[in-house]
Amino acid sequence: MQALKEDYRYVKTLVPVETALELMKSRVSRIAEKMRVPLWEGQGLVLAEPVRAPHDMPPRPKSAYDGYAVRSEETPGRFRIREKITIGEVPDFTLGPGEAAYVTTGSYIPGGADAVVPEEKARVEGDYVIIDYKVGKWDYVDPAGVYARKGDILIGEGRILTPFDIVGLLDAGVTEAVVYRPLRIGIVQTGNELFPAFTPDQAERRIREGGVIATTGDFVAWFAQSFLPYTTIIDTVALPDDLNAVAWYVERLLDYADLVLVTGGTGPSEIDLFYRLPGKLGGELVFRGLRVIGGKPTSGMVVEGKPVIGLSGYPLSALHGFIRLVYPLTAYMANLKSQPALPVYKAILASNLKVKRARPIKAKLYYKDGGLVAEPLRHELQKSSALVALAYADAVILAEEGEHEPGEEVLVLAYRLTRRLLRALD
Repeated sequence: MQALKEDYRYVKTLVPVETALELMKSRVSRIAEKMRVPLWEGQGLVLAEPVRAPHDMPPRPKSAYDGYAVRSEETPGRFRIREKITIGEVPDFTLGPGEAAYVTTGSYIPGGADAVVPEEKARVEGDYVIIDYKVGKWDYVDPAGVYARKGDILIGEGRILTPFDIVGLLDAGVTEAVVYRPLRIGIVQTGNELFPAFTPDQAERRIREGGVIATTGDFVAWFAQSFLPYTTIIDTVALPDDLNAVAWYVERLLDYADLVLVTGGTGPSEIDLFYRLPGKLGGELVFRGLRVIGGKPTSGMVVEGKPVIGLSGYPLSALHGFIRLVYPLTAYMANLKSQPALPVYKAILASNLKVKRARPIKAKLYYKDGGLVAEPLRHELQKSSALVALAYADAVILAEEGEHEPGEEVLVLAYRLTRRLLRALD
């Protein structure tokens, strides 16, 4: 697929997200470096090889209940209690005719036994246990290999290793996995107006002087660290609108990072610099401008197989561009078979919504008639610059292009869910 050829200072042609993504994917390198790590160290990373069962699971029949292990064919009947077996022990005997053994949940049952009778369904008389009913073969027993057979694929490659996976794998005796190393991301915030968060008095003075507290880079970094566990943020820095300084820093980041994000400086003005970076870095400007609102100036370039993405300087617009483009691009680069889930939920739209191009819509959430309802904030608060509205909204509607009627189902990126609201998601 060919990159677009034109004067890139101005955003003239808005590229559909799918097209921009394919343009970038066809030019970037995927992570190839693998490493074998203890499971807990690999948590959140992408499996580079399938994980297989090292043996049958369980390796021998195991009790699924506290009770008496017996030969099912001999029930009902009266059995002599031979021994007691608890979890962690391996019985070294075989039940003889008319014998039973007391077993606890999770313990191996002795040879010869093929069923367990719950102790509340049995009657003990001295050294004997009375079973008054016919017991079925493998009742309350997990036979050998019922969970998995030796060599079975437990988790396929290209999946994120989760804590739940780790618990299951450790139970099977798997202690290590081969994973891809994390995708390294560097973030450069640009803007002469940016300043770090100081005391309230200092912040108010700087804001009255036209300054803006630097939040976009930290906001995007938080999102990546929270929902893209296979990534790691290696640096977040704020720089002035100085082309040489930004180019120098991006070039240094590319020595270590797999992906660099540049926030701000994506417009066409004389102080905006992203469209001039390719000339400084010897890269290819692949596209300039996404067909979205809130993130429209999102742009992409590639330097020696590594993507450099320009995002809006406004936090929510930058996040919108990140979700639409960077998020699936990172999944591709990290060798994921499918993208990880985001905290996105279905909600019912409370009022009419006309969307010229895909955009984020700030909204309140409430519970009504057993469902989650999203009510867009008023028009003035939907501007990219109206960031304070995020503090009293509950979610962002990821609105697609078109006219949306009240009662229509929409997707919301929810960041404030109460227990009452969660009831609507049951």
